[in-house]
Amino acid sequence: MSSAAPTRQALRHLRHLCTAEPFTSTRAPACQPAGPRREASATPAATRTSCLLPSRRSFSTRRGLSQEARSSSAASPSASSTDGLKHTHTHGHAHSHHPNRHHQHDKPEPTTKEDASTTTATPDITNHYTLFPTTLAAGPPPHGPFDIPAAQLKREFLQLQALHHPDKYHHSPAAHRHARAMSSLLNTAYKTLADPLLRARYLLHHSYGVDITAEDNNTHRGLSDQHTLLEVLEAQEAIEEATTQAQIDSLKEENDARIRDTEKLLAEAFEKEDIELAKRECIRLNYWRSLQQGLHDWEPGKEVRLIH
Repeated sequence: MSSAAPTRQALRHLRHLCTAEPFTSTRAPACQPAGPRREASATPAATRTSCLLPSRRSFSTRRGLSQEARSSSAASPSASSTDGLKHTHTHGHAHSHHPNRHHQHDKPEPTTKEDASTTTATPDITNHYTLFPTTLAAGPPPHGPFDIPAAQLKREFLQLQALHHPDKYHHSPAAHRHARAMSSLLNTAYKTLADPLLRARYLLHHSYGVDITAEDNNTHRGLSDQHTLLEVLEAQEAIEEATTQAQIDSLKEENDARIRDTEKLLAEAFEKEDIELAKRECIRLNYWRSLQQGLHDWEPGKEVRLIH
């Protein structure tokens, strides 16, 4: 088969390719295949545009590397979380040897050593005497004496009030309420035991069920003898007739002697468990206390009103 001779136009095209730039002539076949004859003039531009592609591929390669770096960094939290899970598992395994450790943290602990002592050392509230175990260790009569050392009782009372003061338990509403109740009970018990008249009333009511303050004729029947009533009326008239402070002071001394004698008889009655004598002397002591208050409130020309 005979080959056709190249035309003049083909020779012109070959000459143009030979005079082009070396890199375009060498890379043209790889970048842009030979097209129809009418597109021959557009070949160099296409060739130059196509030859820039390797640089674009190199840029996209760098971008791909950065994406891989980001993907690897995104994968690292999972690894760290895996390490954290391992650490948690290891930590939990270490705590598995102490199953009660978390329960210890759930319990509220006292903030001070003093709070710790008060939470465990709750006073015995059986009666007023058991609240003061140091001063009244023997208890109420007849086992213990009726007379109480006032200074020692006051010292123990102040110590207990300091331990159970409500302001020390503001961290817990329940503990605060408990402290308020205990403080109120201590106040009542101290005031009752420190006063011989209130102490005698408390012992009669608590130990023997006798309420000497009740307005009951059966309770007071036979207890207020005529001699006591006459003595009270004479003392009241003497107070009303007094005109000087010296006369009042003399009446105070007489009444103080009555109070001491009555308290002594009360002590003997309770220690011997003579309830009738204890009730009678308790009523007499109440009269003498009323006279004492009248003497304290005396003013010249003022009417004396005794409260029995």
